[in-house]
Amino acid sequence: MEADKRCIVIGGGIAGAACARALADRGWHVKVLDTAPEPCAAASGVPLGVVSCHASPDDNLLSQLTRAGMQYTLAFARKHLIEGQDWSPTGVLERRLADTDHPKKPWQEPTAESVWFSHVQLAKAEQLSAAGLNSDNSQDLWQPQGAWIKPLALVRALLSHDNIQFLGLHEVESMQKSPATGEWQLRIKHHISIPSMGSSHTYTSETAPHIVLATGAQTPDFLNQVLYEPHMGLHPISGQVSWGLHTHVHEPLPPFAVNGHGSFVAHVPTANGKAWYSGATFERNNASTMHSVQAHAHNQQRLTQLLPQAAQALHAQWSSNSELHAWVGVRCASVNRLPKVGPLDEKRLAGVHMLSALGSRGLTTALLCAEYVADQIEGRPLTASEALSKAMQCDLENA
Repeated sequence: MEADKRCIVIGGGIAGAACARALADRGWHVKVLDTAPEPCAAASGVPLGVVSCHASPDDNLLSQLTRAGMQYTLAFARKHLIEGQDWSPTGVLERRLADTDHPKKPWQEPTAESVWFSHVQLAKAEQLSAAGLNSDNSQDLWQPQGAWIKPLALVRALLSHDNIQFLGLHEVESMQKSPATGEWQLRIKHHISIPSMGSSHTYTSETAPHIVLATGAQTPDFLNQVLYEPHMGLHPISGQVSWGLHTHVHEPLPPFAVNGHGSFVAHVPTANGKAWYSGATFERNNASTMHSVQAHAHNQQRLTQLLPQAAQALHAQWSSNSELHAWVGVRCASVNRLPKVGPLDEKRLAGVHMLSALGSRGLTTALLCAEYVADQIEGRPLTASEALSKAMQCDLENA
C-alpha cells in the first residue's frame, strides 16, 4: 500500500518553506499554514542576510552544520534565484576582533587536507584594503564561498512548487490526533476584517498524518498553548537592522559582506536604488518588535569597530532621520545555539516534527536541516553525525 504523503507545515518563514520544499521535491503534498497573509512575515522577513560558516579551529558542531548547510543554500540559490538581484556570491570577510573576555584561538592557514581548505582562508592584504583595513598582524578570515541573500526571494522560490499550497491567515488554535484515522486534526481560526464592523473570525479544519512545526519565535507559545508541552529552553532574541540607500555616500564601501561584530553589506540592489545594511542587534529574551534609537546607536557603535572607514563614510546618513531606516524581528534560539530538528516525541506525539531555533543562521542552515526533517519523516537514517543529531534533537521528555 502506498504511503500517505500529506504533510502540514505550520509557519511560512525560511524554516517552514525549506521543510515544505524538501518534502515536495520527494513527492509529498504539503500545505503551509501561517497566521500572516503572506509568507516571510516574521523574523524571516529581514531584508537581507549573510550565508557563511562558523569558523572554529576545533571544528565544533556548529561549524560542521554551517559548513554543510552553506552548500545546500548556495546550490539552491544558483539554480532558483537571480544572481546580483536576489543574492550575490561576493565572499565574506570575517573579522576576528580582539575580545579580552573571550580571546579567539589563533587561526592557521588551512592545508589541503583540512576540512576548512576550500571554505576559510586568512584574509589577504587586497581584501582587507578593500574594506579600508590595515593588514598588519591580521587574524581576519576570508570565506570565498560566502554570499548575501534576500530571504523573501529565497522563501518565495522555495514555496514555488506544484506540490506546495500556502494558506495565509490560518492560525492553528488546537490540534489532536484522531483515534479513528490516526491523522492529526487541526482547528484553524481565520481572522476576517469587516468594513465598518471591525473584525470577526471563522473556523475550519485541516488534517494530515504528519505535521512540522516551523513557528520560529512563536515556538515556545505554540508548544505551551496548543500542545501543552514545555518550551525546551527556547528563547526569543530581538534584533534591529539599520539600513539606508547609497544616497550621498561618496566614499567606497566594501564590495563584499563583512561579519564579526554584527555584519555589514553594501551595494544591494533595491527598487529605490542600492542600499547598505548593518546589524543586527542581539537582545536575548526580548520579544519586542519596536525599533529604537538606542538600537541604531548600538549598530553604529559596532560598525565603527567592525569597519571604521565605512562607519565614517555613513556618519552623516546615520544621523539623518529621513535617510536612516530600521527593520526589527524576533528570532528563536536554543541553549546550545543549534537548531531543534526532528520528532518531538515519537511515542506521545507520533507524526509531529519540528524545525526551529535557527537563531541568526537560518539562511545558512535551514535547507540542510529541512532535509534532515524530511529524512526522519520518511524513516531514513540521518546523514548528520551521531553527535550533531543528538545535539539537535527535540527532547520534550527532558525539557
